[in-house]
Amino acid sequence: MPAAQRQVLVLRYYADLPIREIALVLHVPEGTIKSRLHTAQAAMRARLRQVKVI
Repeated sequence: MPAAQRQVLVLRYYADLPIREIALVLHVPEGTIKSRLHTAQAAMRARLRQVKVI
């Protein structure tokens, strides 16, 4: 997973930041954060299916 996607996942789920705050911290538009988060979640879901966790 690319660093930008991993960073958004960490900030959203480990730091529990809302999308607006993540966008402010990373200095990117909220739409970019939403896109990265969506792509990262899909990649994580695919990986978990691959190793038969879900």
